[in-house]
Amino acid sequence: MSGARSVVVEGAHLRYGKGETGTYALRGVSLCAQGGEVLMIRGPSGSGKTTLLQLMGAMKVPDQGSVRICGDATTGAKAPALRRLRLARIGFVFQFFNLFPTLSAWENVAVPLDLIGYGRAKAEARARALLGELGLADRADHKPGQLSGGQRQRVAVARALAHDPAVILADEPTAALDGQSGGAVVELLRRLAHEEGRVVVIVSHDQRLMDKVDRHVTIEDGLVVGDDPARPHSMRIAR
Repeated sequence: MSGARSVVVEGAHLRYGKGETGTYALRGVSLCAQGGEVLMIRGPSGSGKTTLLQLMGAMKVPDQGSVRICGDATTGAKAPALRRLRLARIGFVFQFFNLFPTLSAWENVAVPLDLIGYGRAKAEARARALLGELGLADRADHKPGQLSGGQRQRVAVARALAHDPAVILADEPTAALDGQSGGAVVELLRRLAHEEGRVVVIVSHDQRLMDKVDRHVTIEDGLVVGDDPARPHSMRIAR
């Protein structure tokens, strides 16, 4: 992976709709997420958390301000360029897993590899290796309906890692899990940041995560109202 491992948002505004019915989801948000740290974005419903995550993942671009993902600007980029940036740099983990029910675990993990042109044999080998690293080697041929919630989320994490992205963005990754399964997923995300130097950003309402992250940013009404270290003594890797 080339380029600095960071996501930098500067003065980002994003508005939905026009005229009197339009509303600002973000109003001048600035923040930086760096490799080696786990950043949690929190705030009430409708505060702009998910919109901010979409900017950080090149799913949307700001109306004003800028976003740079590992040094690459999204502002002014066309849809094909944003798609290439996502495939090259970003891994997404979703609340409800977003797995294809008719595909096996390894086939779900291989989906992003198909998009970047891996051959089937190479993609299968990569997918099975990742599942093995996450303790799911014996579940690789099972479909999502045959897996527990925690296992499905680990498959989703493996899929996010398949193309070796510098940035992992997780939207409510523990909301559908019990405490034990959620804790295991968070520990995995922490390892990806602290041991591998990846950027890990989690959007969550889950208060159990507060002491498991390095920083928490609070968003209210489209504004950053807090940016605080949550684990001041944790080990971080700067790359």
